[in-house]
Amino acid sequence: MSSITEPSGYNHEDAAFKKQELEALAKMRSELDAKRKATEGSAAKAAHWMCCPKCGGKMAEKKFENVMIDQCTACGGIYFDAGELDMLIKHEKSGQGVLGRLFGR
Repeated sequence: MSSITEPSGYNHEDAAFKKQELEALAKMRSELDAKRKATEGSAAKAAHWMCCPKCGGKMAEKKFENVMIDQCTACGGIYFDAGELDMLIKHEKSGQGVLGRLFGR
C-alpha cells in the first residue's frame, strides 16, 4: 500500500502539485506556530504586568524625587525598575536627602 505523499500512481505533474501543497502546508504550520508562540508570550506578560511581586495587587507609577517608581496600591510596597535606584542615589547630596533619612545616614 502506498502513502498519499508518495508520487506512485500519479503522473509527474500531479506529484509536483502534491509536493507544492505539502510545502505550503508546512509553511502555514510554521507561521501559525510562530504566531501562537508570540501570543503565548504576550499573554503571560499581560497576566503579570504591573502586579506586585509580594501580594499580587495592582501597581501604580508615582513620581518620587523626579523618578517614576512603582508602588503597590494594596500593600504599599515600593519597587524600582532598572536604573531608578541609581538615579535616586545620584540625586542625593551629602546623604541628607530622602534616602539618607531612610537609611539613617
